[in-house]
Amino acid sequence: MVGIIKTPDIENKLDILAASARYDVCLASCSSNSHGGSGRIHDPKNPITRWIYPAHIPGRGKVGILKVLQTNVCKNNCSYCTLSAHRDRIKRVSFAPHELAEIFIKFVQRRLVHGIFISSGVGFNIDSAMEKMVRTAEILRNKHNFKGYIHLKILPGASFNLIEHATHLADRISINLEAPTRKHLNTIAPDKNFVTDLIMRMKWAGDLIQKKSYTKSHTTQFVVGASDETDFDILKTVDWIYREAYVFRAYYSAFQPVENVYCSFDNNNTLLREHRLYQSDFLLRGYGFRFHDLIFDKNGDLPKNVDPKTAYAMMHPEIFPIDINHAEEKELLKVPGIGPLSAQRIVKTRRKNPFHNLNELKRVGAIVKWAASYIEFSGKQEKQTKPGYIQQWLFDEMSSVQWRTGFEPYQKEKIASGMSLIDNNLEPYEYPGQKGKRLIFAP
Repeated sequence: MVGIIKTPDIENKLDILAASARYDVCLASCSSNSHGGSGRIHDPKNPITRWIYPAHIPGRGKVGILKVLQTNVCKNNCSYCTLSAHRDRIKRVSFAPHELAEIFIKFVQRRLVHGIFISSGVGFNIDSAMEKMVRTAEILRNKHNFKGYIHLKILPGASFNLIEHATHLADRISINLEAPTRKHLNTIAPDKNFVTDLIMRMKWAGDLIQKKSYTKSHTTQFVVGASDETDFDILKTVDWIYREAYVFRAYYSAFQPVENVYCSFDNNNTLLREHRLYQSDFLLRGYGFRFHDLIFDKNGDLPKNVDPKTAYAMMHPEIFPIDINHAEEKELLKVPGIGPLSAQRIVKTRRKNPFHNLNELKRVGAIVKWAASYIEFSGKQEKQTKPGYIQQWLFDEMSSVQWRTGFEPYQKEKIASGMSLIDNNLEPYEYPGQKGKRLIFAP
């Protein structure tokens, strides 16, 4: 181990506790991917890299992150978790705060990592487990003068003082809701109280961050498909915590059944559900969409065969096609294939030269094969996309099933008559926890 790991015991603990942390998302690029890969850096010439994840931190570029548990000892029996107390085949190990801090600093000195993500099992005492994580961060900041990225997981039920202390040390903290409602959490994590252990702590964290603590943001994570929750349930809760708890963003992790865990419901297509939830989340956070704009089926799930933005466009023929040369930026963001960057470029470019065709639009980064059926150029559509029949066919296909928006049952006759379900007085909304923070989206 090139002098970094001096004893087999330390290396073995690091293997166990780094592997156990793989299901927690610390940044968008710092996780196991959805196709079975580990997400970790892998360099056969340097085995140390098996504990390091690549991550993109705004303003710092791509850096290495050590993602690790302080301990895998846990008294809870969460059905989705590999650390559950009832799983007796697990070797339970822990790092003392000074021990984990020393290992990490050696990685930093070798320029292998720029940050650390620390999570933990709850042990036999929640505050004791939380205190060890906070103490590790304190040693890194105060003893080693570490200025890089620290992410601390807040344990359910942790005391206010420890959460406050964490916000003075970490760049980011996170509190995982795992499920969208009390009922769904009781199904998969009966030892946790949704309101007092999670929502209350989440609101404490939001209040502390707004008071200009060192922590810049806090996040949460949902396990998708571990209970019988719907996409509607998840996104309704997400919209609420974005508004009321100063949460920066939510992550979604498709449930992967663990050994000896029985699921009484169909959890097929969880990877596709995860993907659709992320797409919807992007619309809410960066495209001016509201929860009311999202389209769900009769069961409360997002469409599987089409992305949520295209579903919105299909179901609103009364507002499409949108004129590329005259539409406001907020209207352009509703067009499939046009994102925040390309919308800005369109507005900037057309001040000097109006757009005449799809090729010109393609040059500013729009995905024209997605946008073609929903746009026109100063009142004209290109011949191959002109009518109407493409949009009408999609509209009829979608409306042959019972759909609903985020706030009322879908009404084909109401939309077909030209009456919009959209409240045009609603300006694009910026959630409180995201104001002034950099959001990264596709063009």
